[in-house]
Amino acid sequence: MKIVSSNLNFILLEIIDEKNSSALKLKLTHTNHFPRKLKPNEFRNYELQLNGIEHKKKLKTELTKFIDDYLDIEQTETKMLDFWSDGYQIGEFKIDSFLEIVTELDKEDWIENYQNLLNLFYKQFDLTDKESHLQTKFLDRLKKLKEEEMKKYERKSEFFKDDKDKINGLNERMNLANRIEQIRQQFISELKNIK
Repeated sequence: MKIVSSNLNFILLEIIDEKNSSALKLKLTHTNHFPRKLKPNEFRNYELQLNGIEHKKKLKTELTKFIDDYLDIEQTETKMLDFWSDGYQIGEFKIDSFLEIVTELDKEDWIENYQNLLNLFYKQFDLTDKESHLQTKFLDRLKKLKEEEMKKYERKSEFFKDDKDKINGLNERMNLANRIEQIRQQFISELKNIK
C-alpha cells in the first residue's frame, strides 16, 4: 500500500524529529471514522520517513499545524513532495528520498487508534452540543420576537382602529411575524424527525 500519491485519506498523528538528522518520520493513519462494520485486516500502521529534506525546519513547522488533520502527499514531476490538507496546499519540499513503511497493527496500535477515534468523536460531539445550544437560543429569540409583535399589534390596532392605512401596515407586519413563527415550528418539527 502506498502513502505518497495514494488515494487514501490520511491523518497526521505525529512528527518524529531525530536529532542530528536531516530526516523526519511522519506517523499516519487512515482510521478517521467509526466504520459500521469493523474489518481489522483493512487497518494498518503507516509511517513515512523523509530523508534529506532541504528545508526540514520549515516543513516540520508547517506540518505541526496539521497534526490530527488530513494530510495528502503528492510527488511532482520534478520529484518534489507536495503536501496538502483538505484542499489547502501546505507547500512543496525538496526531499532526497522517502521510505513508506506499512505494518500490521499490534495491540498498542489498536489502543492508540481507538483513542484517536474517541478524540475525534468527542470533538464532533462538543461541536454538535454547541450547535444545539445556538439553535435553542435562536428559536427562543424567534418565539420572543413573535410574542412582542403580538403585544405591539394588539396595542397599536386598538389605538389606530379608525386609520385603515395604519391597520393595513400592522396586518402586514403581523403576517410577517406569523410566517416567521410557521418557519420556526417547521424547523422544530424537522429536528424532531431526525433519526
